Order: sequence, then C-alpha cells, then structure tokens
Amino acid sequence: MENNSQQSKPGESQGRYAIILAVLALIFVFVPHLAFKIAYIVLAVLAIIFGVIGLSRAKRANVSAKLAKIALVLGTGLIFIPLILFFSIFFAVKSDYVKDKVSKSQVEAIRADIKRHRDSVIKSEKIIKDSAQVKDLK
Repeated sequence: MENNSQQSKPGESQGRYAIILAVLALIFVFVPHLAFKIAYIVLAVLAIIFGVIGLSRAKRANVSAKLAKIALVLGTGLIFIPLILFFSIFFAVKSDYVKDKVSKSQVEAIRADIKRHRDSVIKSEKIIKDSAQVKDLK
C-alpha cells in the first residue's frame, strides 16, 4: 500500500500556524473593541514567535521557509504599524490642540479690543447726546 500523505518540511507547520495567527490578528485590528485589540496584540506576538521558530527549524534543515518569513513580517508589521499610526495621530492632535489654544487666545484678545471700541462708541454717543441736551436747554 502506498502512503499518500505528504511529510511536511521542518518549520512548515510552525509557518502555517504563524500565518493563521497573523491573519487572525489582521482581522482583529479592525474590530473596535478593547478585548479584540488585546487579542490582536497577543496573536501578532504569537505569530512572530511561531514565525521565528519555523524559520529557525527550516534553516537548520536547510529548506525554504517562505511561510515563516511572511508570517514574521506580517506579525511584526501588525505590531509596529498601529503603534506608528497611534503616535502620529497623537502628535497631530496635540499639535492641533496647541494651535487651537493659540487661536483661542487671539480670539480673546480680539474680543477685548471689540469691547473697548464698543465702550468708547457708547461713551461718545452719550457725550453727543448730553451735548445735544445742553444745546436744547439754551
């Protein structure tokens, strides 16, 4: 009898596991719930670990480790790309906050100027009105 089952190469099963974990982590990145965010980080780290194990076993056996390399790159990207995006958004928002504070202080200065001008116009109108009343009394 013939055995039709193929023997997997060393590191290939770890590479498959790593790819599966990396794809699950990629799916969980887009789910907006804290539990899924934690799960994606754990899955990405596990994908990196399984990728490294598969890569080392494949190198020891001197065979190709494409799956392990792909999973390693995908897992590493899943860890670093969201962090880069988070920090870039954080600093962009912080920059807008500083600009907003500066513009608020400028708006307050303009409001103070308008109030001073309005008060001087009211005083001028009162003086004109009082002088007109004095002329009417004469």
